[in-house]
Amino acid sequence: MIWPLILLAGSMLGFAQDEDLSALETALSPDITTTPTSRRWSIRRDSKTGSDKDISGRSLDLRSILEEGFRKNPFEQIRGQQREQFELTKTDINQRFWLPKVSLDMQAGNHRVDRWRTSQQNTPEMGAQRAATGSLGVVIDEYTLFNWGRDYLQYLNEKQTVSRQTQQLLEARRRLKFSLISQYFSLIRFKEILKIKQEQLRQTSFIHRLAKEKLQLRKIQVQEYYQTRSEYLRAQTEYQQALFDVGIEEENLANLLGDEYRGSYRSVEQLKYVSLNTSQDEALKYSQEQSVQYRDAKLAYDNASRTYEKTLKDNLPLPKFSFNLGTYRTGFDPDGTSWNYETTPGNRNLELVAAINMRWTILGEGGFFNSRDNQRAFLNKRITEISFFNTRRLLEVKVRTIFRTLRYLEQNVEVSTSQSKNAQKNYDSVLDNYIGNRASYADIKLAIDNLVLSLTNAENFKYDHLNKKLELADFMGLEDFPGENFESLAAR
Repeated sequence: MIWPLILLAGSMLGFAQDEDLSALETALSPDITTTPTSRRWSIRRDSKTGSDKDISGRSLDLRSILEEGFRKNPFEQIRGQQREQFELTKTDINQRFWLPKVSLDMQAGNHRVDRWRTSQQNTPEMGAQRAATGSLGVVIDEYTLFNWGRDYLQYLNEKQTVSRQTQQLLEARRRLKFSLISQYFSLIRFKEILKIKQEQLRQTSFIHRLAKEKLQLRKIQVQEYYQTRSEYLRAQTEYQQALFDVGIEEENLANLLGDEYRGSYRSVEQLKYVSLNTSQDEALKYSQEQSVQYRDAKLAYDNASRTYEKTLKDNLPLPKFSFNLGTYRTGFDPDGTSWNYETTPGNRNLELVAAINMRWTILGEGGFFNSRDNQRAFLNKRITEISFFNTRRLLEVKVRTIFRTLRYLEQNVEVSTSQSKNAQKNYDSVLDNYIGNRASYADIKLAIDNLVLSLTNAENFKYDHLNKKLELADFMGLEDFPGENFESLAAR
């Protein structure tokens, strides 16, 4: 007689606490936890949260994302201004080396505009004069004809540096494109996971209500009822966390777009899985020619090599050959104007001259005959050379590692797709058996956990595969793989 009373008391306690749980269901997600018309697992498209028919959010597609990102991203706008700066610098470098500098020079001394007080000892020559004294002329600076390649080495360093800076802007634009693609599909992935968690919540709510009915009929123990209750609360927590994760992803996308983000985003596109078709040898070839790391290391090595060569030439008594086209100047003063032309002070002849300007250290900083300066330049060249070849090695290792990871992810995508289909069939079968009292709660819990895990893994593996492809394309210095366009991965 004691056991029926215990079961009755447990049932009454469960019903009392279940009233609070029902209120919780209604407060958190009344549209999700209601009893479904079909008890089968089905990711619905008509829910107000994360659905394709959500008209409250801003509709996006991949092509519009890229166009808007390139147009409104603040860092891309800054790079547009920097690009103009580098073009100006490039023009200055070319003209400074190839052309003489011609300038218009104007000078005027102090001249009197007004006199507020005249001294009693004033003389005509005292103070500033009414007429200005000065000159106006065209000045042509000294032009070097031959300097044993020293100026040319410096010119090559400056030219290659500014060209690399321009390349870096294009590489940053390519990385922005990859970031937009990655973030867009990351948002889609989290919205899909949200739908999975939503359906998990719907199913656990149904199982919990079913357990309540079974408890009323005394077909299960109170322990099993509380287990279904705990599972429902866990599903509710995971669903709320998925909502939070979607909000974070939308914020990240808004920052990349330069958008004010006044609402949620929605999309009808899905990530289409496409296996990698580029060969490993082709990826290695491109990475050794066009990757960011290779170009940076090559720039440092080339500049250090030319700097060392220039340092050696600077330490030799090599004459510099130059000529001066002079200054054409018109002077003016109180007595009138005058015209003058001279190449150097007191000289009007046009001459080709050679000059040597050298200083060697005997004792002190720089070492005997500047030996330490030469050694320092050589060591810097060796450092950049070692770094250059190490960068090539690291690139090869990285590309091979990415290829292995991609093959691993491709296998996981195929396995997880098959696993999710099998897990869904298994869950439907176990649910029918649980309703018919032919399966235990442990069976239904294991089935739903496997289904949620397999569906989530399928989304994560597809996204990870895309990210690795983007990473490989960046190492290859390409915006798209040969014969494959990243924009085509968005499928409706």
